[in-house]
Order: sequence, then C-alpha cells, then structure tokens
Amino acid sequence: MGGYSSEFGISVKSGETVFHALDRSLFEVYGLTLSKQGWAAVDEMGETVGFDPSQMHILKQGASQKLDLIFNLIHGHPGEDGTLAITWEALGIPYTSCSPATSALTFHKAWTNGVVTRLGVPVSPAIWTQADVAPESLYPAIELMQFPLFVKPCRSGSSYGVSRISSPEELGEALQAAGLEDQAIVIEEGVTGIEVGCGVARLDGRVESLGITEIVPKKAFFDFAAKYEGLSEEITPARIPAEAAAWVETYTRRIYEGLGLAGFCRADFILPAEGRPVLIEINTVPGMSAESILPKQLAARGTSLTEFTTLVAQQALADASNRSFPGIF
Repeated sequence: MGGYSSEFGISVKSGETVFHALDRSLFEVYGLTLSKQGWAAVDEMGETVGFDPSQMHILKQGASQKLDLIFNLIHGHPGEDGTLAITWEALGIPYTSCSPATSALTFHKAWTNGVVTRLGVPVSPAIWTQADVAPESLYPAIELMQFPLFVKPCRSGSSYGVSRISSPEELGEALQAAGLEDQAIVIEEGVTGIEVGCGVARLDGRVESLGITEIVPKKAFFDFAAKYEGLSEEITPARIPAEAAAWVETYTRRIYEGLGLAGFCRADFILPAEGRPVLIEINTVPGMSAESILPKQLAARGTSLTEFTTLVAQQALADASNRSFPGIF
C-alpha cells in the first residue's frame, strides 16, 4: 500500500482494509507501506519488522523470508502503472494485479481509449495534449467539440487534477490543474447520463461481474470530494434497465478478457439517454476502503471481504504456477 502519487492516503486505507480482512488461518500476513521515504513493514500484530526491498524479503528474528504473494493495493504510481510489477516479475514473486505492460496501458487514459475501441467499446470523442502546450493553440480543436469538456491527467486516479470546463477560456486553468498530476493530458467531451461502476474479477478460473453501482454525485461530477467526502450517493445494484446492465457487464468482460487483465478491477461508464454505455476509465487497482465501490458490491452479493480476498489470492497463486517468470505481458 502507499506509493508516490496523490492517492497515497487512499491506498493506505485500501491496504489496511485488506490487511485486516485476509484470512489468518490461511496466510501469514505482513503490511508493506511504500512512501517517498522508502518501505516500512509490520507483522500481523502491527509490530515493525525489517524489510529488504531489493529482494522483497521480510527480515525477522535474524531470518530472511521470501514473500509468496504480493496483494497489490498501491493506487497510482508505482503500483497501478506496472512499475513495481517489473520488479516482482524479475524476482519471480506472484502478485494480484495486472502484468507490467497491461498496467501501463490501462493506467494511461488516452492509450486505453485508443485500444478499447478495437474491442467495440464506445468512448467519448477526445484529443490528447501535453501540460506545457499553449491553451490558445488548442482552441480550434476544442471549439469543434461539444461542451462541457473534461480535462484529465492521463495517468492519475481518484479524480485528482480533473476539471470540467464550459468554455475555451477555462482551458488554461484546467491544463494547469491536470499538469500537476501528469504531463500527458486528455480532453474529452462530456456525456450526459447515469454514471455506473462495474466490478470484475477472475475467481476460480471464471471472469465474474461483481455488481453494478450507480453513482449520484451531489456536485457537477464525481470528483474527489464526491468519492471520498460523502458528496455522492452510491446505489448497489444500480437502478438501470436490465438491457443497460447487460451491456455494462458485456463491455466490462470484453475489456477484462480482451486486454488480459488480472485480479480485481472496475470499469466506469456513463449511460446516455440513448445508445449504449460509454467508457470513462478502467481501474486495475480499485479502491478497497470502506468508502470504496467494490467492497459495497461484494456486500450486496453476499460475499465477505475475507472470502473475496482469499479467492483473489488463490487465483493469483494458481496463475503464477502455470507460467514462467519473468514477463511483461
């Protein structure tokens, strides 16, 4: 848990939730927190233990203990973008999240949209740019788009750096906000409709939808405050027609299988008044805190967090036993 991005605090909450949920009768659990100051490790009792990050070994009572599995809850960089997965691959340590290449692809919003269209999944019209581009140079392009527009950092989560703009004159400030999170920026047409999130995981060898949650923000859009400060209503199962729910689950499964995702993920969509769901983004290390969507979906389907984390861990171990290390795909 942890990491280097703005999502550090949220990641710690997710990690602590899973740390306490993991079945102690099956697993010897350690909590590993990464910060800009380095790694810190605790045992099941919360007592500090030594840790060798070069080998990912626990150091305890004079012994060095190799990790059998890493349950990855680091949102953003370097956990969700595949950076750490390269190290885990090199060391031959199984982990619960996606491969390095798939993580890098799905963490970049613009790259993701360019690929999922080949899977037949609708996305919003958009242009890509960089944080240091003069706003005026983009006016001819965005004036051809339908306002409002959303200006987003390509590699960020939890709505950090996202702005909703209603005119070209607001673009400069929005680019600055996005640029604090990432140099690469995507500008998307807003889609009016119902926002939903669909959890998905491969458990016991089967790709399963975990549920669909309807997100009703009390603000203009589902930003950080709406997600984590109670300024939204999240309803599971979503109050949407059966046909719309079927398309959300179909597209989510198509993305998961088509991109070769692993572990548990969440795909977010907008359901317009007419037409099929439009993808907003893919989260390959989604939130697992008490405020997060996926645990609420598990509760709605009657699956305990302990049961779910056990299935996720067992699937990751089974997958690792059937392939060679290292790899990037």
